Amino acid sequence: MNLKKLHRNLLLLGLLISIAAPVALNAQSRLLIDASQQVTNFRFMDSEGVLDKAYSPVYSGAYNVGYAYELDFGLFFRGGVGMRQAGATMVYDAANYQWDLQYLSTKIGAGYQIELGMFSPYITVSGFYGFLLKANQRINNEDFDIIESGAIIRHDVGIIFSPGVNVNISEAITVYGEFSFLKGLQNVEAESDGKTTFSYLLGTGKMAEDATGQVSTNTAYAITLGLSFAIQ
Repeated sequence: MNLKKLHRNLLLLGLLISIAAPVALNAQSRLLIDASQQVTNFRFMDSEGVLDKAYSPVYSGAYNVGYAYELDFGLFFRGGVGMRQAGATMVYDAANYQWDLQYLSTKIGAGYQIELGMFSPYITVSGFYGFLLKANQRINNEDFDIIESGAIIRHDVGIIFSPGVNVNISEAITVYGEFSFLKGLQNVEAESDGKTTFSYLLGTGKMAEDATGQVSTNTAYAITLGLSFAIQ
């Protein structure tokens, strides 16, 4: 055994522990509970890369429970699980189309906050995964289950950007508010025999072999209010 090398490794380990120990001692764990008012829509791009702006947003809700781990120099990590609604509306060929989607959603991310006394502005970037629980399409007054028909992918992934501010009520309780932008990265269209069936149901009136390159993703803007409880 090389004693000199062992001694050097022990010194290095001790140095790392001495640096990490104050951070660990000053870290704070928190329980998060929040609710959001959303404006959701579809972002549809055809096989030629042209963005279709015919869809109109709908108002929906979301709620979440989560956990945050805050370090004393402003960096924090947080994750959560909750329910999120999505959808859009459109008028096409004298018919009214409406989509009501509901996801079980999880997210995990990191952020940075600046303490300014009672207020602490912050920004968070998170990745999310959603599993589709319900997908209803209404054409005029007739409803269709597009999960059962196989017209939609049940998995959704993407990124959420969330600037916000913490309001420190006490050492144990913090109120926070944030504005979020959700950008889906998963094409939610399902393909059958080389044809994109979801695009047809979205009201494009097309179900052709050259439609394979079409992309439909979820987007949303949200205003969130929540409570954060310190875990001792």
